[in-house]
Amino acid sequence: MSKAKRRRIERETQRRVAEAQAVENVWSSRRIIITVSIIFVLIIAVIIGVNHYFSEDQKYLRIDVISVDGELVSMDYFVRRCFASGSDPMGALTNITKEMVLKKEAEAVGIEISPEAVENKLIEMASGEDDPITQSEFKEWFRQRLNDTKLSDVEYRDIVATQLIGEFFYEIIADATPNTAEQVRLHVILTDTEEQAEETRARLVAGESFADLAREISLDATSRENGGDIGWVPRDVLYDSRYDDVIFELDIGVISEPLAYYDISVPDPSSPSYINYYLMMVSEKTDSREIDEKYMDTVHDIAFDQWISQMYSEHEIKYHGIKNGFDSETYAWINWQLQKLIGDK
Repeated sequence: MSKAKRRRIERETQRRVAEAQAVENVWSSRRIIITVSIIFVLIIAVIIGVNHYFSEDQKYLRIDVISVDGELVSMDYFVRRCFASGSDPMGALTNITKEMVLKKEAEAVGIEISPEAVENKLIEMASGEDDPITQSEFKEWFRQRLNDTKLSDVEYRDIVATQLIGEFFYEIIADATPNTAEQVRLHVILTDTEEQAEETRARLVAGESFADLAREISLDATSRENGGDIGWVPRDVLYDSRYDDVIFELDIGVISEPLAYYDISVPDPSSPSYINYYLMMVSEKTDSREIDEKYMDTVHDIAFDQWISQMYSEHEIKYHGIKNGFDSETYAWINWQLQKLIGDK
């Protein structure tokens, strides 16, 4: 091979090596840029993730609001339950705790609510007092309920199943509740003011007829025409449980001191009509008498609530916050979330 040809081959080889090196340098630079870009994106993602984790919303959403025997209720679910029921946070706390205890009691005695029973209850809820609805109408109703409450299909059905559990236990408690009890025959006069109550009491003590003054003065429309005679009354069925402490201790024919009555139908507590005053008198007493049918639902409700309270003591119940409530910051955050859900509705 001639020297000239050898030099051409060497030059060509050097040129190709140089080109290959240049290409390698370009790809190396690109790899560096890509690697740096990926690292940068990952750093940004980590920063965003950390900020999200430690954000105000996430701080509260990580709270477990209620724990019953180790079963937890998340803040996210709790807020949506507040929204769905229209309850204030403390009311929702009470309702959810009651539901969880009912489910635990159902598990303990082997009660299971079938999917068919839940479906039938939902159809009953959708129909109301109207004629039976079609399947398509029911599906639309249920879709709208989920949209309005922000609850999932599973969550909503679980609430309905718990409602059926409650109805099951309620019926058992009601059947076991005696329909006789200690009672008094009660007469009342409701007055505008404490001063009027004192004046009326003085007239009664002076000998005027309770029935006549009730017809003349009393604001209690349900008993006024009967001369203030409410009839036989067991414990715990009156507006205020404090009344029981008075009427079951009153001697027959003795007029009580004025007892405050707060009319919650009056929106302004500063209004004079918000507070009225009762005078009460007992004409008869008995240790045992059949309870009037109009009071039986209340008697059953009380018996059921007492049973639930007893069941609470048999389960380990824990709440977030101080004294089974919420600190002011958490309470404010929950209400803020509710306002956002209302805005999204």
